[in-house]
Amino acid sequence: MSPRTKACELRCVICGTDVGVVRNHTGGQNHVAWLTMPFCPRHHDQFHALITIAGINLEYTSDPYERLLRALKANAVCQFMLMETLQELNAQRHEKLDSQNLQIGDGSHV
Repeated sequence: MSPRTKACELRCVICGTDVGVVRNHTGGQNHVAWLTMPFCPRHHDQFHALITIAGINLEYTSDPYERLLRALKANAVCQFMLMETLQELNAQRHEKLDSQNLQIGDGSHV
């Protein structure tokens, strides 16, 4: 496989897998069709479950203001998922750094 082909493979923005990844319309296909983000099946399902819990209607409406409002709400759900992932990664990074600092500190000071 060429480097160019490999670079074009979709990976889930949440977990990084390349299995079953599809471009999800994070603003709603009926509202902002060009705004997509790659999600694996698990995170695609999670996104739509959160959309449902939030009460966001992704059905088409002829009202342009309502379409944009729905798109922004749906996109906020996507942003929330990204922020939660970033928070988890940051916590893991701090745990790793703390663990390394403990190991360094155990034997180096008298």
